[in-house]
Amino acid sequence: MIKVHVVNALNKHLYENEFDEFLRRRHDFFVHQKRWRPPSPDGRELDQFDTDMATYLLGIEDGRVVTSARLIPTSEPHMVSEVFSHMCEKSGVPRRPDWAEWTRTFVVPDKRSTGLRGTLTQLCCAVMEYALDEGLTAVGGVQETYFMPHHGALKWRAEPMGMAREQNGEWYIVAYIHVNEAALASVRKILGIDYSLLVRRGTQLPFIQWPETRLDVA
Repeated sequence: MIKVHVVNALNKHLYENEFDEFLRRRHDFFVHQKRWRPPSPDGRELDQFDTDMATYLLGIEDGRVVTSARLIPTSEPHMVSEVFSHMCEKSGVPRRPDWAEWTRTFVVPDKRSTGLRGTLTQLCCAVMEYALDEGLTAVGGVQETYFMPHHGALKWRAEPMGMAREQNGEWYIVAYIHVNEAALASVRKILGIDYSLLVRRGTQLPFIQWPETRLDVA
């Protein structure tokens, strides 16, 4: 079972090696395997959404990063608002501090499993736990359509923002998952656990920053 470390602008210095590994694994997955982006000379994948407002959930097992998630408040510039807004024709682009865009998820090849109790589901459990802890009401974003049946298998309610579209031979949809206690209980039952998968070290940055309480991170 993975442990999922919460990494943000205030505690990233505690995870220098792990974060570097995360960026290199991102490069391997999103550049070499998916071919979504051109290669980077330093072998690390970064984009314009890797800002101080991003929170990273790094799934670590046996001393290595095996999976990940990047969460960004939809009140900030995010991938859907800046790149995929045309895919939100049903409900419009979400722009709420309590809705998180969830991107940059990978699972290393030797941890990919067709079973429902594998590394991906463990990461999903941690994302839902974190979202509940932080008072979020929805998580999601642009995703390949094959994730929708997985959400359903977890008994999660995922609401599409628009129609699915094909790009480079793959189908994508923008959808957001409702965050609630039942969703966490369901995925924990599937995994057979009743404990937290999250690890919080160092100073924690609240995910939700309403205008009157927003922190400026130096």
